[in-house]
Amino acid sequence: MTENSPRMAICYDFDKTLSPDDMQTFTLIPSFGIDKDKFWAETDAFARENSMESNLSWMFMLVRYSRFLGKSLKREYFRAIGAQVELYRGVTDWFTRTTAYAAQRGIELEHYIISSGLKEIIEGSAIAKNFKRIYASSYLYTTDGVAEWPAQAINYTNKTQFISALQKAFGGVRRARKRQHARGKPAHSV
Repeated sequence: MTENSPRMAICYDFDKTLSPDDMQTFTLIPSFGIDKDKFWAETDAFARENSMESNLSWMFMLVRYSRFLGKSLKREYFRAIGAQVELYRGVTDWFTRTTAYAAQRGIELEHYIISSGLKEIIEGSAIAKNFKRIYASSYLYTTDGVAEWPAQAINYTNKTQFISALQKAFGGVRRARKRQHARGKPAHSV
């Protein structure tokens, strides 16, 4: 690609978009010996009772369960179970195929995740390497690497903020390239 090649971003959700279910249901929730439907009903009720955002609720409840059961939730554990998350058929080679298709047409294609799911699980998935950046819910970790508290919760409303930030970043690159071109100077990637 050249510095003047058009750039395009595709933003994906993860759960029920690239994967047929919520990422937590494949191994994380079952590792606590809890039925997934019971877990989600419990976290929804906890959120309502405490006027709490639902993603903060499930993240908090996982930490609560881990402490109760004496099972520490470490970043490495989340990444390890990420490798076990089931993906829809065709997803693993989708990114290579679409990027090649775009390149054949002179387009620089970037893939991003914007998900309410857990960033650390996505980072362990078979497709993580395909994303320029993963915007997802994540934990604050102790010095021992144990999840202690939700650090960031992505929900349906603030997903639009990440899309807007990407749009501005792409617009900034476009404007910088136009300015450089108008001055007759080569544009550098921003």
